[in-house]
Amino acid sequence: MRATCREGAGMAKVQFQVEPHPAPQDEAVLRAGIVKFNVSCIHEQASHFCLFARDDGQLIGGASLWQHSDAFYIDVLWFEDNYRRQGLGSALLDRLDKQAVSAGIKKIFVDTFSFQARDFYEKNGFAVIACVPEYLLGHDRYFLKKSLSF
Repeated sequence: MRATCREGAGMAKVQFQVEPHPAPQDEAVLRAGIVKFNVSCIHEQASHFCLFARDDGQLIGGASLWQHSDAFYIDVLWFEDNYRRQGLGSALLDRLDKQAVSAGIKKIFVDTFSFQARDFYEKNGFAVIACVPEYLLGHDRYFLKKSLSF
């Protein structure tokens, strides 16, 4: 389904299209545009990295992160069901803390939903800094921060 809408006087040639399955190269243009703008304001570009957990070579979980100047942002942290509640998530966060300190990182941010892992992050030293009530189907979204000391 592709919805097209023409908007406003003076914008007669601009069309807005809803695309349920956008082309990756089109999404890449959007991301590159906002990254370029952000770099012009903060004079640095975030870098992306992952911390993987493997069992006998098999990927069983890990984290996808971004580094911004003096902060890490945990975009995704996940483990397969049968590896949960065994301390692996906490061990991963401990490893991340050590990496952060050695890189001069002062804080780590993450967000999570009420049905996900708020308690887990709080048990690992994160504090809630904001909550958006009923963000998704009645579930709250929490933003957390962990300050690191050297």
